[in-house]
Amino acid sequence: MLVEASISGQQEFVPDESNNKFVMPEGLIGLPDFQKFELFVDPDTLPFVVLRSIEGDEIQIPAVEPVGLVDGYKLDISDPDAEFLGLVGEDANPLILNVATIKSYEPQKVTLNLAAPILINRRTRIGKQVVLLNYQDFSTAHVLIDETA
Repeated sequence: MLVEASISGQQEFVPDESNNKFVMPEGLIGLPDFQKFELFVDPDTLPFVVLRSIEGDEIQIPAVEPVGLVDGYKLDISDPDAEFLGLVGEDANPLILNVATIKSYEPQKVTLNLAAPILINRRTRIGKQVVLLNYQDFSTAHVLIDETA
């Protein structure tokens, strides 16, 4: 199933207390025990958001919604992943988040994992980190900000 992150009219996600929590039944890649999260958005740090675990040990993961930041980002996900997430019909417009790695603060350098995005069904609040079928087209360390050059 092809999901295009840069399509015009992509629904922007604005979390609030009623919709900022979601479940990832399989956890994150490498962190399967972390399954319940909330999305924290601080207007002062946009486009960066934070995924925070809400059960067990606390972890915080910076992430970015790639719409408008990454040109030509087309996600080819497997049919089993699309079925798991319920991405059919109106629900085929998931929230797409890419994990950000902050390499340095001053000077700032930030990369994104484009090969394994987190997809969240906006209606069911079920998410999954998927490895794209076309992962070879995208970097796990796509440079978003580089003030070190």
